Amino acid sequence: MKKLTLFTLSFFALACFAQTKTDSISVTLQQAIEIALNESPTMRIADRTIETKKYYKKEQIVGLFPSVSGSASYQRTIQKQKTVMDMSFLTNMLSDFLELLGMPPLESDGPSEIEVGTFNNMGLSANLSLPIIMPVLWNTIKLTSMDIELAVEQSRASKITLINNVKKAYYAVLIAQESYKVLLDNYKNVQQNAKLVTDKYNQGLVSEFEKLRADVQVYNTKPNINFAANALDLSKKALKIYLGVDINEPLIFEGTLKDFESEMEDAKLPEKSALSLSNNTDLKQMDMAIQQLERSKKIVLSGACPTLVLASSFQYMTMGDDMPFKNFNWFPTSMVAFSLQVPITSWASTSYKTKQIKNTILNMNDNRLNLERALWLSVSANLNNIDKAIADFESSSESVNMATRAFDIVQKQYDVGLATWLQLSDAELALLRSQLFYYQSIYDYLVAQSELEYVLGKN
Repeated sequence: MKKLTLFTLSFFALACFAQTKTDSISVTLQQAIEIALNESPTMRIADRTIETKKYYKKEQIVGLFPSVSGSASYQRTIQKQKTVMDMSFLTNMLSDFLELLGMPPLESDGPSEIEVGTFNNMGLSANLSLPIIMPVLWNTIKLTSMDIELAVEQSRASKITLINNVKKAYYAVLIAQESYKVLLDNYKNVQQNAKLVTDKYNQGLVSEFEKLRADVQVYNTKPNINFAANALDLSKKALKIYLGVDINEPLIFEGTLKDFESEMEDAKLPEKSALSLSNNTDLKQMDMAIQQLERSKKIVLSGACPTLVLASSFQYMTMGDDMPFKNFNWFPTSMVAFSLQVPITSWASTSYKTKQIKNTILNMNDNRLNLERALWLSVSANLNNIDKAIADFESSSESVNMATRAFDIVQKQYDVGLATWLQLSDAELALLRSQLFYYQSIYDYLVAQSELEYVLGKN
């Protein structure tokens, strides 16, 4: 990813230098893909998602470490608690004893009040807790690791999808450019033919009806050019959105559909038996989801297992009525304990939960089977589209050559009066259709090839 970022920065640096002269930036298909992988918000979101899940795993791992906490407390007693004690029975006993000795008896003052506690109380404590046996936490950490793997695969899926969209959008720009050029050339031919008809009309060689038909054809061709120009502008803006750049960025997309002629001439339809869906990202994500359900089942089962926790506490306490605290006596206390928790009645609910997860896994397996069949259908459809595009390309290549030759012949014949305007118009229309069909066959091949690579999970 760093290499791609450096490439993007260097590319834009050179591009900005070139822009001072041409006020535009030239971009190839490969450069467009690399720019999209670095500038698209989709990829940045995928990367941050992976990073977030990694942080969450580290947070769970911390739960396996000892947990240490400290606290300090100070309590100031505003009014001490009092207790009342009746000491009359003890006074009477002593008085009787004193009378035997010939001494005066004690006087009883009745019940006495005694204050309890001190005005100042302070305590310092440190607590430690260490999980020793914690099956739920162990399985949860493993589930989080699987979740990270799923996020990585989802990031790869985003990358594959983005590459496929960029390719198709780039091809859409190329065919829009070619269609615009073909229609523009056709418009020039129509204008040239209309001029010939006008010259012949001025010389009295053709009727006014033929001149009107030629003029109408010129006006009818203009909307097609405007439509092609708008389609070209929209396709460029759509591609810029996939690249993650502003739609008003002055980019020039290099290349033509003719650049892929040699690839189509040498293209061979791959055998379906030689293809594999092992890298298909949808199947991989579903397999990972099934594995996560299996791990969730283990988490449910581990929730019914015993847990053991080691706990310890260290405390210092002091109390007194005067200040400062340094004159007080500190009393340390400490303890160590093991806490064993054994679920007794949880197995009933655990059994039902595991059965629910089991049914969910079975449903996921059936959904995976349906998905795999649908993907193989998509592979077959793309192979058929590739085969058809190759066949269309072979026929359209010959058709363009023959239509071009026929148009030149008819145009010269019409110039010397050996052909009618209708024949010239038909030859012109045949040339237009053959050229558009030719470029359409190349576009269909490239799109089908890109879709096939997407289904197969190729980056």
